Amino acid sequence: MIKIFSYGTLWDPIIQKSVFGRTFDVDNDMDFISGWDIIKVKMCGVYYNVMIVGDKSSVIMGAIVNIPDELIDLVDEYEGKEYKRISIKTMTGNDCQVYVKR
Repeated sequence: MIKIFSYGTLWDPIIQKSVFGRTFDVDNDMDFISGWDIIKVKMCGVYYNVMIVGDKSSVIMGAIVNIPDELIDLVDEYEGKEYKRISIKTMTGNDCQVYVKR
């Protein structure tokens, strides 16, 4: 199981069901990361949120989405070429991964 810190559509069960044909387990409590900002980037004519390194005092709220190992390649594909997945530790101590601007 791979823990992904999601600050966007990946934690939405409607998106999960429509894109992946199933829902993922999402931790009940929200989590937070610091030192990052969110900007809007235009991709294929639509603006999407993308995380970039930011001010140390900035905080982003998100949810921990638990992705089965065998589906991580599909999630990478869904996130697209403009994103890369990196390891991060949340403010509550969760070791997870997050998609940031490539």
